[in-house]
Amino acid sequence: MLQSKLIDFIREHQMANDQDKILVGVSGGIDSMVLLHLLVHAGFSVGVAHCNFGLRGDESDADEQFVRYHCLMNGIPIHSIGFDTLEYSKKNGFSIQVAARELRYAYFDEIGKEYKYTRIAVAHNLNDSVETVLLNLSRGTGLRGLTGIKPVNGNIIRPLLFATRNQIEEYASLHKISYREDSSNATLKYKRNFIRHKVMPLLWELNPAADISIYQTAKHLIEAQLLVDRQLSQIRREIIYEDGGKVYLDIQKLRDEPAANLFLVDFLSNFSYTPAMAGEVLNLLESSAGGKVESETHVVFRDRNQLIIQPKQTLEPHWVQFDANARHVEHPIKLNITLNDYFKGSPFKKDPKVANLDFGKLEFPLTIRPWQPGDRFIPFGMTGFKKISDFLIDIKLPIPEKERVFVLTSENEIAWVIGYRIDNRFGVDENTRKILRIELGD
Repeated sequence: MLQSKLIDFIREHQMANDQDKILVGVSGGIDSMVLLHLLVHAGFSVGVAHCNFGLRGDESDADEQFVRYHCLMNGIPIHSIGFDTLEYSKKNGFSIQVAARELRYAYFDEIGKEYKYTRIAVAHNLNDSVETVLLNLSRGTGLRGLTGIKPVNGNIIRPLLFATRNQIEEYASLHKISYREDSSNATLKYKRNFIRHKVMPLLWELNPAADISIYQTAKHLIEAQLLVDRQLSQIRREIIYEDGGKVYLDIQKLRDEPAANLFLVDFLSNFSYTPAMAGEVLNLLESSAGGKVESETHVVFRDRNQLIIQPKQTLEPHWVQFDANARHVEHPIKLNITLNDYFKGSPFKKDPKVANLDFGKLEFPLTIRPWQPGDRFIPFGMTGFKKISDFLIDIKLPIPEKERVFVLTSENEIAWVIGYRIDNRFGVDENTRKILRIELGD
C-alpha cells in the first residue's frame, strides 16, 4: 500500500523518473531507512549520503556504522562525512539545528554534483510538515508559513511527505526494516519535539485525525497562496523598483494599498524579516524620514517619499590618516592625491568628487573618518558654520547614503565632506601657492 502511494506521489509532483539518479539522505532513523527501502524496491537508481554531526558521541558513530553496514550488505553506494557541528554553530552564530541543516544540505549538494546525482531525496513525512505549520503559527507567520513543507524544492524531493509517522512504523514492522533510535528525539528542549510530544497528543484528543486534517488544510492554503501570489505580484509591479542593488517602495502607494501589511509580510520575508518586523516597517509609513528597521541581513530606511531596502554593510571601523607624501588611499574609501603648483587665476572644473585644497592651510596627517552628529563646517562659498546633518538634508541625500558619508579633517577641523563640498576655510585664495588635489575614486 505505502509502496504504491509513494509511486503515485512521486508522479503527482513530478519528483523523478526512471532516468534519474537519486541521492538519499539517510541518518539511520526509521523515516530515512523506510524511504531508502521504498525507493530501492520501486526500481530507482540510488546512492546514500550520511552525515555524522558528532553531537551524541558513540551514538552518532554507531549510526554511521549502521548505515555503512546496511549499504555494504545491499550493494548501495555510500557517501559519508563527519562534522564538528558545535564548532560550526559557534563560529557562525547558528543554533545547533540550523548549523546541522546547513552542513547537511551543503554536503548533499557537493556529493550530488561530484557523482552526477540528479535528485536529492530526504525523508520528511506528513507529521513533520504538520509540526512545521504549528511551529510557524506559534511564532507568527504569513499565509506561506501555513503551507507546510514543500514536496519539491529545486532538485530536493520529499517522496514520504504524504505518509504519517504511524504508516511508516507499520511499514517498517511489516518489512522487518532495522533502524536506529535517535535519543535526542525524546528531549523537549527542541521546539519541534515539544510540538510532537506535548501539543499533538492534545490535538488528537480533539480529533484522532488532527494531523491529517492540518495537512489537508495546508494543501488548501497552497492553492490560496497561488491566488494571493498573483495579486501580490501586481502590487509589487506598482509599488517597487530596484536600482543599484537597492529596492525602493513608494510610500504613498503603500499607504493607499488595503493589503499593505500582507504584502510587506510576504515580500520582506525575502530579506529575513519576520511578520512582527514587517509590522514595524509598516509603522515607518507614518513616521518621519530617518527611521529604520533592521533584520539579520538587511536594513529598511524611511526616506522622504519611499522606503529603501539594502543589504547591511559593515563600514571600515578605523579612522585612516595619511601624510603629505601620500598619493593614494584605498580604505575606507578610494582617493587619488596630487600636489600641484597654483597660478593665480587658474580655472577649476566644478566637480563635487574633487577637492582642491590650499596645501599651506592643511596640517598633516589628514584624517578620513565617518561624519558624526554634531560635526559642522563652513560650506565653500559661505561664511557661517553649518551642521553636516543639516547640509545633507539640504542636498536631499537619501537616508542610506548619509550613513556612508566620510569627512576629511585637518587638526580636527573638517576640510571636505568627501564627495560633496569642501570647507571654505581650506579653499584656494590669493595667497595660495600649492594645491592638494584629492579625487574620490570609484
